[in-house]
Amino acid sequence: MAANRDHPGESLEFQAERFADHLGKISSFLDENSSVSIESVVLSKAPGKRISGRIAFPRNPFVLFDYRVFLDPETGFLTVDQSTFSVIRGHEGQEPLVRWDYIRSPRSNIPCAHIQIHSHGDEWTHALLLSGHHSRRARRRIKNEARTPRIAHVHFPVGRSRFRPCLEEILLFVIDEFGAACTPQAGEALHQGIREWEKIQLRVAVRHDRAVALEALEE
Repeated sequence: MAANRDHPGESLEFQAERFADHLGKISSFLDENSSVSIESVVLSKAPGKRISGRIAFPRNPFVLFDYRVFLDPETGFLTVDQSTFSVIRGHEGQEPLVRWDYIRSPRSNIPCAHIQIHSHGDEWTHALLLSGHHSRRARRRIKNEARTPRIAHVHFPVGRSRFRPCLEEILLFVIDEFGAACTPQAGEALHQGIREWEKIQLRVAVRHDRAVALEALEE
């Protein structure tokens, strides 16, 4: 789920704290020792908040998430300026296997929402074969010892600003691809978070282009 956009008019601190609480709840379903921190930052256009955290899986890569959020001056909604979701195997500070980035206003011609794959095929093979076995895909991969080809420094578009992945999708990616353990309660919470994210983004899309929304309703 991204920043909650359903409560305009409330302060940056209040909306950011509520969003951090949501991220903390999702994190605790998967890692009881997970952590979420919030701090004030100065963004290019307005005062903001940085919300970051770490979610670890036994014998699996861990996920770092980092949001920079601010209040949209026109709507009063909490808005994401930048976000990064990193999947890392090894120790903190090590280069991630893969990273999902969103930059609201890129300074170059890279896609505002993109994926960067940092590691080569052997590192991916090592991570995948030595991870969990709680999904069919992971068990099949361990059995076949399939290798992942080398991809580096390529920015893959992932739905632009409106339809980029949310944190819950990244966590499901780790659970499915690496076979990390996930309780039914956690799985349902992740899927519910995705549904809520889709509703929020749909509302944003409708507000952004009401004429197209009306045309769709009349079809």
